[in-house]
Amino acid sequence: MDREKGLKRTARRAALALVCMAALGGIGCAKKGEDPVEKIRAAGSLKVAIVETGSQYTHLEGEELAGTEPELVAYIAQALGVAPAYQVCSQDEALETLRQGEADIALGCINERNSLAEEYLLSTPYGKGYFYAVTKRGDYVLTAGTLKDSLLGVEKGLDEETRGKLYQAEGVRVSDFSSPEAAADAIKADEIRAYICYEEQAKALLADEALQVQDLTDLEPEAYVVVADKASQTLISGIDVLIRQFLEAE
Repeated sequence: MDREKGLKRTARRAALALVCMAALGGIGCAKKGEDPVEKIRAAGSLKVAIVETGSQYTHLEGEELAGTEPELVAYIAQALGVAPAYQVCSQDEALETLRQGEADIALGCINERNSLAEEYLLSTPYGKGYFYAVTKRGDYVLTAGTLKDSLLGVEKGLDEETRGKLYQAEGVRVSDFSSPEAAADAIKADEIRAYICYEEQAKALLADEALQVQDLTDLEPEAYVVVADKASQTLISGIDVLIRQFLEAE
C-alpha cells in the first residue's frame, strides 16, 4: 500500500529526529539516565493507555485495535525501535494510568483543554472531533444558543468543556446516552429535543427519515492530542515531529 510505504520512509526520518532530540538533553531538562526516550528504548516497549471510542480513531476489529490512533502509535513505536503495549481503558483511567507511571503516553479522542495542560504535556493535535445535533425533521438548531430551555441528550463521551458550552444556553438540561439508537427513540418520544454527538453517531442516524442531522456552527471542534507526564518533554517534542510527518503521509 502506498500509505504503508510512505509511513516506513518517514519513520526512518522520524527516528533520526528523535535521536537528535534525545541528544539535546536540555529540551526536557532530563538528567543523564532519566531521559524518557531512552527508558522506553531500554524497556523495548511503548506503554500506551488508549481509549476505545468505537470511532474511526480507535475501534475493535475482532480482538485487534484498529483506526487512526493505533496507526499513529505503531508509527511512534517504529520510530523508537520498540513495540506498543496497550492498556485499553476509559479516558479517566487512561489519565490515572499515566499519573501512576504505568503508561508512557495516553490517547483516545482526548481533547486538548486548559485543565489538562495544567497537569500533563500535550502533543500537537492529530485529529478533530466535530459536533452535530440530531433532531426531529423540521426542527432546526444551527447553534447551541437556539437550544434554550431544551432537554438535550449527549453522547456519553462528550468532553466536559464542551458540555459546559451547552449549558451557556439558558434552561438547558442534559442527559447522557450510550447509543445513538437510544437517543433517536428519545427524540421521537419527545423525551429530548436534540442529541448532541460526534460524526460517528450522527452517521448512524442519517438514514432515519424521521430525523435530521445538522452542524452546530458555534461549537469549536475538539482537538485530539497525545498526553504524557510533565517529565516527558523530550518524548512529547519527538511525538510532535512524528505527528506532523504522520499527517503528511496520509
